Amino acid sequence: MSKTLTFKVGRTISAPSDAIWQVLGDFGTEHRWTKTLDRCDRDTAIPRVGMVRTCTLPKPLMGRSFVREELTEYQPGSALAYRLEGSAGPFASAASRWSLYSGDDGGTHVRVEGFFTVASPLATILVWPIVKPILQRITRRVIDELAAFITARQVAPP
Repeated sequence: MSKTLTFKVGRTISAPSDAIWQVLGDFGTEHRWTKTLDRCDRDTAIPRVGMVRTCTLPKPLMGRSFVREELTEYQPGSALAYRLEGSAGPFASAASRWSLYSGDDGGTHVRVEGFFTVASPLATILVWPIVKPILQRITRRVIDELAAFITARQVAPP
């Protein structure tokens, strides 16, 4: 019996959703705006469901120094999701979903959800209480980096 553990993190960015999607929707180029990835390459020029990105990590995370992830959902302007190829440390599988929600103030709420299937019931009891806050902190930092990158693009002259 598999059990999926989840977390959610979100933040409102003071930018229209199309400005955020222009960056976020370019799946496979995240190394341009986050320090959590050294380099990414993708197997197709245009993001679409089924494409794979391979990214090198600056430091190993959950036993990995690189990741291969397949795009499993791609809704231009609103959401994308991807699944890690293989396991992630004590988890049999890992996946993430990013979604955008326009606010009344011109800002955009960015929400990230993480999904982890446990490989052993012990992971739920022993590992998840430690790993979940770490993953939430890393994800908040990545959203902050996205916001800073978009803000810098809005301020920079064309």
